[in-house]
Amino acid sequence: MILKRALQFLVSLGLMALFLYWAFKGTDPGALWEAVRQISLPWVVVLLVITCVTVQLRAWRWQLLMRPFAPGVSNWDASLALVICYAANIAIPRSGEALRALSLNWTRGLPVTSVVATVVVERILDLVWLILFVGISLLLLRGRLDDAFPLLAPLSLLALVGCIFLLAALVLTSLYRERALVLVEGILSRISRPLAAKVCGLLETFTHGLEALHSPAVYAEIVLSSSLLNLGYALIIYASFSCFAETAGLGLGASVVIMTLSSIGVIIPTPASAGPYHFFFSQGLHQLYGIPEAPALACATVTHALATLFYLVVGGPALWLQWRRRKH
Repeated sequence: MILKRALQFLVSLGLMALFLYWAFKGTDPGALWEAVRQISLPWVVVLLVITCVTVQLRAWRWQLLMRPFAPGVSNWDASLALVICYAANIAIPRSGEALRALSLNWTRGLPVTSVVATVVVERILDLVWLILFVGISLLLLRGRLDDAFPLLAPLSLLALVGCIFLLAALVLTSLYRERALVLVEGILSRISRPLAAKVCGLLETFTHGLEALHSPAVYAEIVLSSSLLNLGYALIIYASFSCFAETAGLGLGASVVIMTLSSIGVIIPTPASAGPYHFFFSQGLHQLYGIPEAPALACATVTHALATLFYLVVGGPALWLQWRRRKH
């Protein structure tokens, strides 16, 4: 197990190095530094404020998913768990998903498996919204995006089919929980009764985390919170454009396109999403909007660095304090 995790981490480091090489290849370091020096500090403050708001919006949506089995979870609890998640992902990709479930277990005593179920649903929702914004971006640029990233449209369609299948499977598993448990128990009992009991216990706890999917009334709140959350992400990109003279003229449409491309970079598992984020963000600006490579990379690098510092400064101490309290 340790060897497998070490290998996965080495692969993620290799991907980070490869994408960083592609992103910064041929860029004049002097021109890059000069572009960074011209940053607008007031817009940096705006960017950080919007980042705080997006954390609270994501926490609100997560609360909706946890409401049936954990109505006492506050926005503060969920927000701290999220920044802990993001801080952990800076060091080890995807480790934060487990840590945010542990955070709520430590602070509110919630079953980890049920919380993980809501995390799974939330990640599927994120992917569905990303695919929606890929479609919007394709309409906004009418062919240019296809030319720059030819695999984007077909891969998005495949991902959409997969997301619909997964959501449907989760809803059916939750609605017909008893039947699913009986089926799983019957199959596993032939192998080992203790194994069947353990797996069925975990599955039952997991399905408790899916109870929000039973209520169509919650769907409207999920759509509203998701819409505001993605608007916040687009405004972060817009604020990052406004930090630099070369990109300040780009509007909200360009912000949506670059938000979409940079989100694709975040999916690739590298520490802090470094490398893929820089590549997709800067290449989108350069190839689609004609921004010179140095200012495009400066915009991508500063946006990424500010988010990384924010999550480290807030999430790192929060994780340490929660761990200390749990230990004592």
